[in-house]
Amino acid sequence: MLTLYHYWSSVCSQKVRMCLAEKKIPFESKHIDLFTFEHWEPFYRKLNQKGVVPAIDHDGKIIIESNVILEYLDDCFPTIRLRPEDNYAKAQMRIWIFNSEEIAHSNVNTCSHNPRHAVRLAQKPYTQEQLDRAAANCPNPIIMARFLHRLKHGVTEAEENAAYTALDYLLGMMEDSLANGPWIAGKEYSLADIAMAPFINRIEVLKRPEMVGAAKRPRLADWWTRIQARPAYKEAFAFTNPDKSDPIKR
Repeated sequence: MLTLYHYWSSVCSQKVRMCLAEKKIPFESKHIDLFTFEHWEPFYRKLNQKGVVPAIDHDGKIIIESNVILEYLDDCFPTIRLRPEDNYAKAQMRIWIFNSEEIAHSNVNTCSHNPRHAVRLAQKPYTQEQLDRAAANCPNPIIMARFLHRLKHGVTEAEENAAYTALDYLLGMMEDSLANGPWIAGKEYSLADIAMAPFINRIEVLKRPEMVGAAKRPRLADWWTRIQARPAYKEAFAFTNPDKSDPIKR
């Protein structure tokens, strides 16, 4: 039995749901509300000491970190293979999985704060004391410090611009990589495509969607159209927020 602890629009949760759908793995869904701070509650911290989503429970074994989960699932459920057999292509796949974490994740998070995360928090009737108390439950001092800093200062225009510059660099590399496609790591659809897809989905709803448009990056735009046509993508992204009052719908 496999249980997925996830948040509906978390990019890291989305990539794991895509992998599960591609491999046709049934799972029990446990939605963790990041904006009521369930991921910092004691029950979840016992599962994931970092206090982030997603996590999976596979027959009592807890696996964390979305990119580690992707490879774990491909190891445990090999009937539908999502890693190339060719060693060079497999290395390219792992480079893109690394890129998704090293460059895409932190910078998409920065660009998401003002239009999404701050908007959600503003809808909640939290006092400053309640937010400080929630932060005190965060087990990860890096995330706690970032959370408190952004509560006080938000994300500045300069920080946002720097993040978009980093994303533009990454998307340029992705456009180049797709010249050897049709997929990111070459001829085969792989975990590289799954790792990057949620970030393209998010960029589309942020302030600079033209970064992933056909006018600027035609190969990326074509890849994105093909990704969205996959049944597994549709299944993974059909998961909606149980909190119907959330102003963010995608």
